[in-house]
Amino acid sequence: MNQQKPIPIEQQIESLPPLPITVANVLAVTNNPESSANDLVKAILPDQTMCIAVLKIANSVLYGQPKKVSSLETAVIQLGFNEVQNIVLAKAAVQAFQPIFKTHEEDLYAFWDHAFTCGLAARIVGEHINLPSGQFFVAGLLHDVGKLAMLLAFGKKYDTGKWLKGIYTEESLKEEQQTFAITHDVVGGKLLQRWQFPDNLITALRYHHTPGNAEQLQGYPLVIQLADFLSHMYVLPEKPDEQTLKAALATYLPHFQKQWQEMHLPWEDITLEEWFAWLKVDRENGSAILDILAM
Repeated sequence: MNQQKPIPIEQQIESLPPLPITVANVLAVTNNPESSANDLVKAILPDQTMCIAVLKIANSVLYGQPKKVSSLETAVIQLGFNEVQNIVLAKAAVQAFQPIFKTHEEDLYAFWDHAFTCGLAARIVGEHINLPSGQFFVAGLLHDVGKLAMLLAFGKKYDTGKWLKGIYTEESLKEEQQTFAITHDVVGGKLLQRWQFPDNLITALRYHHTPGNAEQLQGYPLVIQLADFLSHMYVLPEKPDEQTLKAALATYLPHFQKQWQEMHLPWEDITLEEWFAWLKVDRENGSAILDILAM
């Protein structure tokens, strides 16, 4: 009997269900400079699940609205176009992989927990270097989503205990390439292209392990690479200090400091310990958001 050939990863990506029409409608509105808040409300309103998610996140401790947000219209006005777009993209992408949650519940719970922490870390770094923090949250949340597409494509060949967990090094990427003839960052970039996500998010995923290879928008994958590192440090049993964090960063990401400085971001201004402290606060305040996105 001939052994059935595995389905190519590109074909697997194409076979994934498209994102809800709400995503395309929201992107059309947010990309149009003449759109109004009412246009964005109309794009979301037919999708009750998305409406509820936007309202709940708008009222979360993380966003710290002074008064309860009771309508979608108010949420759109107070959060702004970009933040609402980011919520819609995040919700839709997380939901796309819900069907495999039942068969890999424990692994995927840990996966999304790390992804969410990475998103929060990216948001913090973005705020401190004056780049759009909401987009960094989405990029951080989805940075490893290519791994889920690979899990679907390779099935039992894909060892979740090995590939879904732990910090990636250059050697990890080489081994992944040798094993599957492709790496999860490439798959993630292809997936977001298929979903027609903005270019900065595609670049952030595609190059989050190799920011120096990005032809443009290098700041996005560089921030996600740092956020990924911070989120791995977050699970350590003891809180690391600045010296420990920078030593670990130099060990795991030996080229990071040079690349950061090449982006004209002063290395002396990096305070990993401060960012780590903010991450702890945001992780506690934002714990409900991951549940909202996964519902």
